[in-house]
Amino acid sequence: MSHSTIALCRTPPYGSAIAREGLEAVLTSAAMEQEIDLLFLGDGIFQLLDHQSPEEIGQKSLRRNLLALPMFGIEQILVCHKSLRDRTITLDQVQIPGVEVKTIREPGTLIAAYHCVLSF
Repeated sequence: MSHSTIALCRTPPYGSAIAREGLEAVLTSAAMEQEIDLLFLGDGIFQLLDHQSPEEIGQKSLRRNLLALPMFGIEQILVCHKSLRDRTITLDQVQIPGVEVKTIREPGTLIAAYHCVLSF
C-alpha cells in the first residue's frame, strides 16, 4: 500500500465541529505533502451531499473544503457502499468536481491495511 494514513469521515456535517475539523486536518496534512486517503462512512457520507443549507442553523458549509480537495492533491475519495445503500444515497448525489468517488464494499479490510487511522 502506497498510503499509510487513512481518515475516516464518520460524523454528519453539522451539529458539531468534528466533520469540519476532520476535513481541515486532512487538508493540512495534504498541504504538508503527506499522502492521506479519505473514507466516508456511516453518517459521514452526508458531508458529501450538495445543496445543503447550514446557514439556516448558523453553520458554514463544508462544501468549500470538499471542493478544495483536488487543489491539495486529493483526487480520489472512498465511500462505503453499505453506508450509501442504508441511507438511499446514490453515487450521483456525492460528486465533487475533480475528485473520483470510489465505492468500497469491505471497509474493514481496507482500514486494516493502513499504518495510521484517523477518525472524525
